[in-house]
Amino acid sequence: MDPLTPLSSLSLVADSDQAFTLRVTLARLATRTLDVQYYIWDDDTTGKLLIYRVLEAARRGVKVRMLLDHANQLGRDVKWASLDAHPNIEVRLFNPFHGRFKHFHQWLYHAPLLNHRMHNKAWIADGERCLVGGRNISDHYFGVNPASNFRDLDWYASGPIAAETRDAFETYWQSDLAMPLKTLRRYRPERAERSWQWLSRWRRSLKNYPYLFPQHEQFFVDYLAKQEAQCEQAPAVLLFDSPEKAAGATQSLMGDQLARLLDREDHREFLLEASYFIPGDDFVAALSRLRERGGRAAVLTNSLATNDVIAAHAVYAPYRRALIRGGVELHELQPNAHSMKRQVRLFRGRSKASLHTKAMVLDRREIFIGSFNMDPRSLHLNTEMGYYVVSNSLGKQVAEFIEEGLSPVNSYRLEMAGEALRWGGVDKQGKPAMLDHEPRTSLMRRWLAAFLALLPIARFF
Repeated sequence: MDPLTPLSSLSLVADSDQAFTLRVTLARLATRTLDVQYYIWDDDTTGKLLIYRVLEAARRGVKVRMLLDHANQLGRDVKWASLDAHPNIEVRLFNPFHGRFKHFHQWLYHAPLLNHRMHNKAWIADGERCLVGGRNISDHYFGVNPASNFRDLDWYASGPIAAETRDAFETYWQSDLAMPLKTLRRYRPERAERSWQWLSRWRRSLKNYPYLFPQHEQFFVDYLAKQEAQCEQAPAVLLFDSPEKAAGATQSLMGDQLARLLDREDHREFLLEASYFIPGDDFVAALSRLRERGGRAAVLTNSLATNDVIAAHAVYAPYRRALIRGGVELHELQPNAHSMKRQVRLFRGRSKASLHTKAMVLDRREIFIGSFNMDPRSLHLNTEMGYYVVSNSLGKQVAEFIEEGLSPVNSYRLEMAGEALRWGGVDKQGKPAMLDHEPRTSLMRRWLAAFLALLPIARFF
């Protein structure tokens, strides 16, 4: 990092209630602009509550811009158009699936480009404060889904890095791939008012939901002050792909930048937490070289039981033996991970843990947290973003977060007995236990993963 890089104010956002409340707080306290950029924005309770806050900001006179990847919004154009009808809100869809190709043969010709998606996540208030990291907008990311909830991590930031984030958003917003929703569907302003009335009634009807806050402004002023008191001053750089990557431009900017960091010979420790970890031969070799130099490399990723994409696990699984032989401490998340108990706000004890974090820390000092999965899709297909930060105090915090995930009550450590894999953890009584097959999975799920591993599907990830 350039020694002249200006200092920004940053803190980690690890807890689900903190992540939700900060998004509401930034929307509630915005006075001029609110820019949001997301890969997924679900139409569930969390999604609706945050839409309520977005619309509330617009009604106060805040100019709102929403940039959403269209792949996850198919069939919801009517709902977004109702929001877009408000004079202070504009919605744009990134790399839309329809509206550009009039005939089937045109769509078929361009279909490979539609596999390139905008994976970025950013929530920016007044161009001065922002949230950037791994979380999408959905119940799964905020501890309130009955089936499964994600372990995840965001940055809260202000200062120069927030201005860089705003400028990056502007680059995407002005891209030819960002299509104004009004070109596809347009409603009169009364439609937005009807949406507001419906959302207000619906919100008042919610019972036993953890994220219902007082409406008075002082609550949010105090909450933001508490968050900013946790911030550290540190040099920070925004790493992000150009939107042209989604138009088929060949680039691996994010991957190249991170690879240069990893392959420096002065590093002695590398900790990684990644949801969809598909390292490739070069990355396995880089981790092995670190170990050969006497360093430590530890990785936490999803197990077959916690991975929400079985095919991604199937592509990752063949690398496990090479990683272990190379001296990498390889861990996979347990579906009943102890650390998730403080994250889950509803359905505690019933919902399964899953991993969505994308974080790494080198020598407990150099940190990257963002949307970038350590997989070929992030490298070659999707656009990504994140912050590279140099800080001893923040590095220690990220390392402690990852080390918590690596502990035996949260993850299985993989070992080898000959060529056979073994999963080590603790049993219900807290005693060490060793398993000889993918833990807590059905025979059918294991069979499907093994079958998918035989197929040439790596290029899709």
